[in-house]
Amino acid sequence: MVLTLALFGATTWSALQQPLARNPDAHHRLTGALLTLSLTAVAALITAALVI
Repeated sequence: MVLTLALFGATTWSALQQPLARNPDAHHRLTGALLTLSLTAVAALITAALVI
């Protein structure tokens, strides 16, 4: 649970800290990668909750 919250926080923080105007492609790749990790963590938590 803490990992999931940390990933969402990191995604938000990086999206706010990385200037979009400087390099929009890198901004989108970084934000997309972090969102993918966050969604993977959420899916793992849901799977673990259903199994237990």
